Order: sequence, then C-alpha cells, then structure tokens
Amino acid sequence: MGPTKSSFRFVSAKVKQVFKKKKFFMKNFQKIENVIFDLGGVLFGLDMMATVKAFENKGVKNAMEKFSEINSSEFFYLFEVGKIPPEEFRKKMNGVFNVNLSDRDFDYCWNAMITHYPKENFEFLENMSKRYKIFILSNTNKIHVDYFEPIASWRDGLFSKRYYSNEIGFRKPDLECFEFVVNDAKINKEKTIFIDDRPDNVFGAQKAGLQAIRLEHQQDLYKIFD
Repeated sequence: MGPTKSSFRFVSAKVKQVFKKKKFFMKNFQKIENVIFDLGGVLFGLDMMATVKAFENKGVKNAMEKFSEINSSEFFYLFEVGKIPPEEFRKKMNGVFNVNLSDRDFDYCWNAMITHYPKENFEFLENMSKRYKIFILSNTNKIHVDYFEPIASWRDGLFSKRYYSNEIGFRKPDLECFEFVVNDAKINKEKTIFIDDRPDNVFGAQKAGLQAIRLEHQQDLYKIFD
C-alpha cells in the first residue's frame, strides 16, 4: 500500500489533463475483460502519517526517520512476501523502535494507516463484477489483511481472486508478481487493466504487458468507468 494523496476541491488544469488521458483508456474499455485493483490509495484510504503519529503517541521517538529505514529493509520485504510471521515482525519492530508494545497496541498503530473504506465501493464493485472479472493485487501483510477484510466484508465470489503479496510470495512492481497473477488467473494481458496509485507499480504492470492507470486521487476511481 502506498501513501495517500490529499483530496482536491476543484478540477485544476493538471487534473483535466489526467481526465483526458483516462478518456483515452475508456475508448479501449470495450476490449477489457479483466480489472485488477490495488488496495491502499485505490479502494482503501491510506495515510502513512497516521501510523507514524500512532507509534509516536506510544512512545516511539523519531518514528518518521525509522520508518524510512524500515521501508527499504530486508525484514520488511520478507514480511510483505510472507517469509516471516507477524510475531517475528512485531518483535523486530519493537527492537527498532526501542519499545515493548503489546500485540494489540502494535497492531492498532500499524493499522492506523488504513483510514477508511468508502461506502460507494460496495455498489461500485458490484456493478464492476457484472461487467468484468475483477481482482485485487496488493502489497500487504498478515496484520493488515486481518484488519481490512472484515471492514470491507466482500461477499464470496465478488472478486475472481484476491492476490496479497504475503500469500503469493511476490511483491509489486517486480515482474514476477504480475506474471504470477496473469498465469494463475489465466487472463489475457491485452484485455486486462491494472489500477494503482504508485507510478512504479503502474510502470511494472506496463512492463509486464498489462494496460495500467495511475490513480492520482482516490475519488477519481469511479470516473474512470463512467
């Protein structure tokens, strides 16, 4: 999951240009059979600073600086591809933060970045599932999954499949991640569109042969398919 973007109050010239690009994609939507959604910044609101502040409130000093180091660390990568369990991750993080948070307190802080799930998503995804095969592909982890799935409460069969990095062992934007999804789902790349808020993930999808759109504002998601 990537950092969220601030909401906008008006349609600027830059955003109008983005909409023009999206209309270009809409011309090809009759050829699209599959849609792959990212989670954070696309279906869920995401605010990394909420987690930073939550940990600071629990006594972690220089939390932002430490998070910058953690995001590029090997143990964080291993956690997101399911190679280490939550228990080991919490212990490692407590050591890095020089605190001794309970599992409950740690998870509360860790999940604070997942800010909201718009109620409009329920109807939107139901309508999408009638027009396309829809999928999720997210860089995530066991702690987040256990938190956000009950919030979203997706019905069985809504998504053709949900691909979480900690379950499939691959992470975006690695080429192997997209290839795994395409092969496992048995879908045609040329008839598939991927939607993500991070430029590197969009580029990775395009490199893998998928059509891809960067969602700069979560509110724009519904406009893409108008």
